[in-house]
Amino acid sequence: MVCPVLRCGLVFLLCAGSFLRVSAQSQLLDSAFLSKKKLYTSIHEALKEPEKVYRLALVDEYLDELPSRISELINLQYLDVSQNKLTALPTDICDLPNLQIIKARNNQIERLPEGIERLQNLIELDCSVNLITELPPEIKALKKLKRLNLQKNRLKSLPEEFGDLQKLEECNLSLNRLTELPKRFSLCTQLVDLDCSENKLTLLNDDFTQLTKLQVLELTNNKLTALPEKLGSLFQLRRLLLSYNKIVSIPPTISSLKKLQILRLEFNALTSLPTELGSVLYLQELYLNGNHLKEFPGILCNLRSLKILQLSGNAIPALPNNINECVNLQSLHLARNVINALPQTISKLTNLRELLIAGNPITQNTKTIDTWRETLANTTVVWR
Repeated sequence: MVCPVLRCGLVFLLCAGSFLRVSAQSQLLDSAFLSKKKLYTSIHEALKEPEKVYRLALVDEYLDELPSRISELINLQYLDVSQNKLTALPTDICDLPNLQIIKARNNQIERLPEGIERLQNLIELDCSVNLITELPPEIKALKKLKRLNLQKNRLKSLPEEFGDLQKLEECNLSLNRLTELPKRFSLCTQLVDLDCSENKLTLLNDDFTQLTKLQVLELTNNKLTALPEKLGSLFQLRRLLLSYNKIVSIPPTISSLKKLQILRLEFNALTSLPTELGSVLYLQELYLNGNHLKEFPGILCNLRSLKILQLSGNAIPALPNNINECVNLQSLHLARNVINALPQTISKLTNLRELLIAGNPITQNTKTIDTWRETLANTTVVWR
């Protein structure tokens, strides 16, 4: 039978040990202070003074596993184990509650660690270029997560719990195998930058347009045939990249994207553009190569901020006489259309630096073209 005095002593020692461990843990540092802390690049050196280690980088070390003693680095807030041969992140790192940043890109990781829900101070997680096939529902516990990079994995779907990442601002899901986004994805309302390029998405639900803080949306190379009718609700968009899909039309609500500067729609199935596009007055770059346009969209002449306009690989027969109203145009691509003459007003595009008209059946007198080329002395003209 244990003496009551001895029992009390044991309890005191256990409690004291826990207290000392908690006391030794420092407060969370903001990014500025954290970046000034010493960066340890050897686990052996780090374990010599574990309480002083805030940042640890074991990059390109051919590691196939991390040492279990990493859990002794109780103040660790930044961990970079990129470019190794890790097949998993150990559960031990989940015993480091102060971890704010984990970078583990370019490994062979197949899953996120069990217990990841304990990393409730995690702000950034980069597991790009790995072999992850699914995310655990427990990811919902990462309430402070702002940046998530899962580019080039093997994800076929996302759990509905993904929508609980309501502090998420930047998310890269490109180069996966996603066929749809979960309905609750629309709850990630703090998203500013979303990249879902190179997947197999066929549809964006109308709920998607609740992501009203989005400034950059990349959906290149998917299987989209249409865009949400409420696209205009994404009124903060600056860049909208939709190339290499099967989109047949653009909703009229695009007129509400007043801040849009770059719109990429190359290699879709567009036969026309909505007149409302002419209201997007801050648009600077528009890419429409490889569509099925049979006429030059006249509304484009309203876009006085336009600097780059690419329309190669369509079936456009002529340019409008008021093309010179695109006063800031610097690059104009019209190759591989069916244009047989250029309007004289094209010579009034004094800011034009590049004119590509090769692959058209131009029948105009070459002297006329040479005269325009003299007028546009600072313009590179490729017409054969």
